[in-house]
Amino acid sequence: MSNISDSVRQEIRRLLSQGYRVGVEYADPRRFRSGSWTSAHIVQGGESTVLASVMAVLDENQGKYVQILGVDTTTRTRVLELMIQRPDGAVTQVSKSKSTGGGSVAAASNGNGGGNGGSGSDVAQIVRQLLTQGFRIGTEFADARRYRATSWTSGPSYQGTRDNEAIALLTNLVAEHENDYVRLIGIDTTARRRVTELVIHKPGEPVTLSTGGGSSTSSFNSSFGTASVGSGSVKTSLSPEIVASVRRLLENSYQISTEHADLRRFRSSSWHTCKPVSATRIQEAISELESCLTDHAGEYVRLIGVDKKAKRRVHEEIIQRP
Repeated sequence: MSNISDSVRQEIRRLLSQGYRVGVEYADPRRFRSGSWTSAHIVQGGESTVLASVMAVLDENQGKYVQILGVDTTTRTRVLELMIQRPDGAVTQVSKSKSTGGGSVAAASNGNGGGNGGSGSDVAQIVRQLLTQGFRIGTEFADARRYRATSWTSGPSYQGTRDNEAIALLTNLVAEHENDYVRLIGIDTTARRRVTELVIHKPGEPVTLSTGGGSSTSSFNSSFGTASVGSGSVKTSLSPEIVASVRRLLENSYQISTEHADLRRFRSSSWHTCKPVSATRIQEAISELESCLTDHAGEYVRLIGVDKKAKRRVHEEIIQRP
């Protein structure tokens, strides 16, 4: 018999306590990729009855994707979509709970159904797990009137792999919409479906998002790992982390370039490409980067590492903020 994690049980309990209906959908890998789900019958009643129905669906659909739904029958809208099983049998844990398998997906309650939203550490963990699973980070915001009408406006999205950058984007959005509701969206771009919707800010609340290892506005570490920079070996005002990133890129013969964006274009993820860094020595490359930062003072600037043979990016790192 399939097991349901304690965090999923709590999520079902929360939905029932708020008067929502619990539904279940399943799909084999082929249908999952096309976003074609099949609804399963769930016996409504108390928590134990619903849990028994959900476990029965899991047992009958081993080797498939299974997700639970929270449905507001009054407005006929979904307030939650939470993946609880993947083909490898992994069952999702929610929020602070650790996942029970490498294929699980972090998700949490969304939207207008109430709930307490996500604390900074919870949001950081969810973002990290979404990115680890290859999902895209999206955002939405709404003032109090639009929130009540479930009418959200799409905000900027993040398609990279660095949780620090994603958290920074969320922090900036929350700061710009301190009097609005802001929610985090996890998107499976392959299946073109949302896997997470979570309100991360409500009007009047302080901006408390964090990366779990310090402030979200702190310097980002290189995706290649930090590298020690000998004292005096490189003359620069850039942080040791940025210097380490440049050094790693050069050592691996990757092409270094930069992109810049003002605040408006940053929010829409619309970056301008700068002239590639032509230098192959660390000090010269750093000098070119510093010139780029000076030319685009007051804008966002990010460092890009490109594998020219594979024609793909291997590194993205914001190295300047307004």
